[in-house]
Amino acid sequence: MDIKNIENIDFGSLSSEEAKELGFNVLFQEEDGTFDWIFSLKLLKNRSLLKFVIKVIALICVLIAVVFIIVVRDPGLLLMILGILVLCFAGGSLIAVFATWVVNAMYKGNYLLVYQLNDRQLLFSQTSDQAQITKIISVASAAVNAAGNNLGGAIAGAGLAMSPNAYSSDFSKVKAVRGNKKDNLIWVNSFFQYQMVYVPDSFYDFVWDYVTQRCPKAKIKKR
Repeated sequence: MDIKNIENIDFGSLSSEEAKELGFNVLFQEEDGTFDWIFSLKLLKNRSLLKFVIKVIALICVLIAVVFIIVVRDPGLLLMILGILVLCFAGGSLIAVFATWVVNAMYKGNYLLVYQLNDRQLLFSQTSDQAQITKIISVASAAVNAAGNNLGGAIAGAGLAMSPNAYSSDFSKVKAVRGNKKDNLIWVNSFFQYQMVYVPDSFYDFVWDYVTQRCPKAKIKKR
């Protein structure tokens, strides 16, 4: 495994062009011992993010179905409701597929994820220009939902538009770490926070060991 030493680079505010010049899928080490890498996620090839969204849609539909099965006593009405839920799942899945294609096109086939890793935490951010694209999409989503009197969608879109570019996982609070090397993915999960960490094959095992050894409260599961 090759590690490149690097000095005064602010990985939290990299542009996509700067990221390309540094190199994708390379492990850097700063003077203070922090490790950094930039992962180029090709959304149409690595479908882990799409699969996660579809699983969330499926879980929501299943939970709603369970509630109706418990509450509704009329078999005919129940069958109609379950049929509607199946259609909702199919529609939501198609929207997720279309959204993935649109986002992939907007990011020109490279969704750039920036990670920083030290003894206390793992930080994730987008490149600065792609973060701005995300905010524009969120603002547009909020406006469309507001125009359609969808208060929940408007609030969610506004929340994403105002959210910070950087997210962190404090190792002392991590409850579970799950690995899926086939998808270059490590889940670092704490209470109400699920962080998807994409790691290249060349140093996947190094990052896995580094993270799991620093999460004393976490349940570890690798496949």
